[in-house]
Amino acid sequence: MSTPVKTPKDTVHFAITADAHPAALSRIVELFTLRNITPDLIRACCYKSPAFPDEILSVDIHVFGLSVPEQDIIRHNMAAQILVHSVRQENLYQKSPAKLAS
Repeated sequence: MSTPVKTPKDTVHFAITADAHPAALSRIVELFTLRNITPDLIRACCYKSPAFPDEILSVDIHVFGLSVPEQDIIRHNMAAQILVHSVRQENLYQKSPAKLAS
């Protein structure tokens, strides 16, 4: 069932895939902590992919009000993490609430 989530107008969505290692999630979230930023939404899920021999951690993070330089720095620092495979970023400009599939 989908749960409506109110997403502020200028929200940045980071979609990260990483090794399903116990330290991966804390290392990703720490990048926000070091900049004194509290994400509005963090969703993490482990899954098995045929493309990778080990489990993968998928992390979605929404943050409201980041400047473009902050977005670039955080994205670059995430991609530099050893456990991170990929980082995708998109800006969400929505008129209606987003829905999360749980």
